[in-house]
Amino acid sequence: MGLLYRLQPALVFFVVVFVGLLTAAASWYTIDQANRMSFAAMADRSVQRLRDRIDNHILLIKSTEALFASLGEVPSAEQFKTYVGRLQKTEQFSGVQGIGFARYVRTGPQSDVAISAELARNYDVDRAPWPETSEENRTPIVLLEPKTERNVAALGYDMYSELTRRAAILAALTEQRLRASAAVKLVQEKSDEPQAGFLIYMPFFAKNSGRPLGFVYAPFRVTNLFESAFRRVPVSPIHVTAWDGEPATSSLIYESDGHPSNRIGADHTVVTAIEVAGQTWTLEIRPSELYHSPVDQTRSVMLAIAAFLLAAALATSSRSQQRAIEVGETLRHETERALTEREFLLQEMKHRIKNMIARVLAISRQTARSSETLPEFTQSFSARLQAMAASQDLLARTAWQGADLKTLLSQELRQIFGDELDEDHLYGPEVELNETAAQAFGLAFHELATNSLKYGSARFNSGKLEVSWSVKNVSGRHRELVLNWSERSETPLEPQDPDAGGHKGGFGTRLLDATMRIELGGSISSLPHDLGIDVTIKVPFDKVISNPKPARTARERRSRKS
Repeated sequence: MGLLYRLQPALVFFVVVFVGLLTAAASWYTIDQANRMSFAAMADRSVQRLRDRIDNHILLIKSTEALFASLGEVPSAEQFKTYVGRLQKTEQFSGVQGIGFARYVRTGPQSDVAISAELARNYDVDRAPWPETSEENRTPIVLLEPKTERNVAALGYDMYSELTRRAAILAALTEQRLRASAAVKLVQEKSDEPQAGFLIYMPFFAKNSGRPLGFVYAPFRVTNLFESAFRRVPVSPIHVTAWDGEPATSSLIYESDGHPSNRIGADHTVVTAIEVAGQTWTLEIRPSELYHSPVDQTRSVMLAIAAFLLAAALATSSRSQQRAIEVGETLRHETERALTEREFLLQEMKHRIKNMIARVLAISRQTARSSETLPEFTQSFSARLQAMAASQDLLARTAWQGADLKTLLSQELRQIFGDELDEDHLYGPEVELNETAAQAFGLAFHELATNSLKYGSARFNSGKLEVSWSVKNVSGRHRELVLNWSERSETPLEPQDPDAGGHKGGFGTRLLDATMRIELGGSISSLPHDLGIDVTIKVPFDKVISNPKPARTARERRSRKS
């Protein structure tokens, strides 16, 4: 069968796996995109919360500046306290450290005295503006509510003396609008690990002259601001990192507790920027450790596993079908071969039976001619049939492939002389006779043994029989099988036994001659003498051999055993 057919189960497996993995990958991608969109929407909502919180704080500052504008002057400490107290009761105040006012004055002893007096009047604090400065102007804090320990500590602080705050103050003054500072350390911070903070300034001008009187401002702790926005119910499972400006270690202002999620399918990242009163913050939002994807990727994994299982099942089924086809094909071939062998056996049996019947008819006719009485015919004919049967039996044992010459010889001699046969006088190389040769030699051995018993040395107890055979090269590559039958007796043969030497020319002699000359293309010769007879049979080796084997005589086999 072709290569493609043999590879069919593997091709089925890989194609189904490939299609299944493509389907699983498409499912994974679709679910991942849906989860990313869902997380992006969650991140947008969280950022919007932060924006709303900052916008609410900006509205507080603007509403406070509107109070100042409606009064046309800076309100008293009591008025300011009452106003901020009302704002504290609203949700929008959450995340703000306070709301205050910083005077915008020129640096000098006169302004220092005025600021000290105002602080004493407003909060009963004996304090001059601080720290010392070389700037021409000052912005000391004179109002700051609610009145907490942290905020009281910040009263009188000159925010204009610090570079970052001064930049935001000048920007607000120049642009006459809200401006936020970059990240700073709030003066309220007293801990060893202070939070990052920032301030938003709104300038306040005199009603008539338009002269800047100071700045309404609000200080913020960044961590408090972010947590007030992100910890509102429902709390989003996000991890936020924020930078003041571009992402850098030095500009980091906030990072959520814990670590981002490292689960498979939770590698979403949303980076966005928000503007806080003219200051740009960069936010990176990632899933937190509590985050779980809305749509689990288990379906994609199960699709991949199902693809492998389906591919394995289909490949196994394909292989099973192939094996069934192969078994059916093998069975068909075996059936055809069995039918062919049966037909061959029938033809061979037909041929053998015809040959056997022809041989039996020939033997019966020749035996009838040489027999004088019916009992003599019956005895002679039966003995010859038994010799043929013995040859057939020996051939049947080897499935008609051949018969060993020595085995055939021993078998025929035992039928005539009995079981006390001395096989040491039967020797020669191993020769496997084919069917025709086995039947011919079987009859020949029977006739020779019968003649020996009737007329030869076998009649006497002192008689001896020696049979030897060999394979000899005749010419070129041609070889012939030479068998010598030698009988010896201590008593001379009687003259009245004319058939002892084969001179009578009876049926036995004619049968031997016909068998060896006509059937095997060989020859038979005899040399009688007073004490016995020597018979020599010569036949072409290729006419008798079945399966050639290395020639090894019986004497050589005995020497090997010894």
